[in-house]
Amino acid sequence: MLTIGHRGAMGYAPENTLLSVRKAIELGADCVEVDVYLVGKTLVVIHDPTLDRTTDGKGKLDSHSFAELRALDAGQGQQIPTLQEVIDVTKGKVGLNVELKGAGTACACVKLVNTLVEAEKQQILLSSFLMGELAVVSQLDVSLNIGVLASKNIDDSFVWAGRLKAFSIHLNERSVTPRLIERAHFEGLKLYVYTVNGFKDIERMKNMGVDGVFSNYPDRVLAACSD
Repeated sequence: MLTIGHRGAMGYAPENTLLSVRKAIELGADCVEVDVYLVGKTLVVIHDPTLDRTTDGKGKLDSHSFAELRALDAGQGQQIPTLQEVIDVTKGKVGLNVELKGAGTACACVKLVNTLVEAEKQQILLSSFLMGELAVVSQLDVSLNIGVLASKNIDDSFVWAGRLKAFSIHLNERSVTPRLIERAHFEGLKLYVYTVNGFKDIERMKNMGVDGVFSNYPDRVLAACSD
């Protein structure tokens, strides 16, 4: 079962910061997940479209320049990182799941990922709830790995996964059933589950046979997998 650090290792460090990403690597995660928005021409790593929850800034992300965003404290003195910086930290070490959060992120991500060598490209998974953005990824580069984040209608998400020739489908922990795991595998998809933090829940996912879990505490998943 793949161990995917959720927004780095946000149980131990400020989410979506380089400190959090490095912590996930240090703990032994197989993969790190981060979220991206496009600000101007730069992909910035942050989960919310507003600044209030995760930084000392206020207001909407898109009402600030990149320079203004870089002046903010994202926790423990960390800056909001760029996706390029996260790639530089992770490449050759762990896989990277980039969740596309806003308009225009797909095109910018494909352009950035295509600056990498082939082996590094294959370590990257582009996922989203935004099927339009994933469709752009598929149109621009069919070789890139796509992850469909399932919405409330899971059947529709499976249809999209087939249409986009996705690598994986990502389900909420509360939605997972043995039947859905079987369906995903029958359709050639990896099934990843978010966000699994409790020891009992991690063990339950392991026993059900999911392919990977997103966790704020990657070390807990690794401990369960080593049992």
